[in-house]
Amino acid sequence: MADTTGVKNSLHDIVREGKFIEIPDDTALDLFKEAFGTELSHLRDASPTVESGASKPLQGSPSQRVFRRDFHEVNRTLTSMLAIKWVLAGDYATFTGGQKDNKLEVGSFEKLQTFCRDRLPTPEEIYALIVAMAIDDIGKDKALAKDLGMVEKNHAEVLLEAVRREKVPALETVTEQNKKDIIQSLEIGSKLDISQMVQGETVPRSLLVLNDGRRLEKAFNIKAMVTFLDVGGAAAHCNPRGCVVMTQPVFRHYMKAIELLDSYRQEESPDWTECYGKYLAYRHAILEGAGLVSLSAETLEGRALLRLLCMGRVETKARADQFLSAFTSLVPDTKQKLVNGLSVMGIGDGKAILPYYAPGILSEMLRGVPEDRIMEFLRVFMRFLVKVYDGSQPDRTKPDDLEERDLAGFQELVKTADFKRDPEILVRELDK
Repeated sequence: MADTTGVKNSLHDIVREGKFIEIPDDTALDLFKEAFGTELSHLRDASPTVESGASKPLQGSPSQRVFRRDFHEVNRTLTSMLAIKWVLAGDYATFTGGQKDNKLEVGSFEKLQTFCRDRLPTPEEIYALIVAMAIDDIGKDKALAKDLGMVEKNHAEVLLEAVRREKVPALETVTEQNKKDIIQSLEIGSKLDISQMVQGETVPRSLLVLNDGRRLEKAFNIKAMVTFLDVGGAAAHCNPRGCVVMTQPVFRHYMKAIELLDSYRQEESPDWTECYGKYLAYRHAILEGAGLVSLSAETLEGRALLRLLCMGRVETKARADQFLSAFTSLVPDTKQKLVNGLSVMGIGDGKAILPYYAPGILSEMLRGVPEDRIMEFLRVFMRFLVKVYDGSQPDRTKPDDLEERDLAGFQELVKTADFKRDPEILVRELDK
């Protein structure tokens, strides 16, 4: 029988014996450290996301237990890994700890539990998911990216290259079939970030990675579960004692995106533009049904505004009205350029632009801003996006493509007092 009072038995042993969901969280953290020391060390040096960079050090955080210091990305990954245990154990109270507004409903938690249990029929597959979570963000380590000669690539591509060069030892602890499935899930993630679909960042071209998707069923399931759990741990920099971010609206948006993607994945010739359009239509119905906004989802202008609302994670009428007012108050030429850039799908209409980190930049921009200045900051963000899109517009005569433009370099700027005083700095900075 597994010893659940310490770390004498390995994590793999405890999972294999069906004891994982029974052990205390602190014991699980100790086991994670023992099993994934190399991977967690990469996370100590990982560049935090825009929003996680804004918090103060925690007391008693998961990373403090593991490394005696507070590290944002270690907290996020360890909390996401604990969330696997909470979900499989049916620990609704812990999973929703820290949630206040729009708390995840019991029925939704049970749906997530069923979703995961159905896709994890054996202990080996549970262990493989834990491994997939442990390695998911190590591509954020700038030293690793530099070592691989990939400093300009996104962290998902860095991770995939690290795997190809056998620099991720945790992968050697799973079965050959599970290793193959995890690598395929990383290949999906290097092209398609499900969160970017939910947040209106990406375009249908990124969905092409799921072509011939019937052979990718297990890989897609891993990617879907990792996405749910990673989002659950996204606020671990401020509260690691639950999945604070996985509220009812967030769960609903992610489950809808995953269900749509999975449905189209199973088709012989999926229409990814149609799939993407259905997701936007779903978000439109939510917003309009709640009386938050009135717009036509059939026009390019309406779809562009919908993407902006997704980037802003808009769930209240007050914020929806602010977005709509800021959008409509743009000078006509600027608004048209913004609509053009947001309208290119990368399938049949030329090269699309993916404004990587745009939602995080926007969230940080609005942090602590007085209500009477929100419109000013939103207009600046929209004008900033116009410059990011740089004249991009639908053009059926141009070859299809997708270009990612990384905005992470602006994260420190939008936190400064100078920016809060004069948000136009952001637009001027892009001109340099």
